[in-house]
Amino acid sequence: MSIAEENRAINLFKEVRCLVCQGQTIHESNSDFAESMKKYIKSELENGKTNDEVFSSLIEKYGQWIVYDPGVSRNTLLLWALPLLLFLVGGVIIAKKIFRKI
Repeated sequence: MSIAEENRAINLFKEVRCLVCQGQTIHESNSDFAESMKKYIKSELENGKTNDEVFSSLIEKYGQWIVYDPGVSRNTLLLWALPLLLFLVGGVIIAKKIFRKI
């Protein structure tokens, strides 16, 4: 692998969750699972796969939880929208309290 490909692989390792180690990426983990995932990702990159294709194959095999960035989908829409909704509701409550005092 060239240095650029190695760096690309390392960046992917940092975005894939180790299913054995709680809260660690496969980049941080030394588990057998993490090592096998690193080999799998390297082989996929050597076969010319794009990052999205590698992520898609991992998600298909292990589920959405395997990646740290779940992306926006029907299943994660509430996850992405909830902080904005809470911010807006909080803003409305604060605005009402301010305008009542005026």
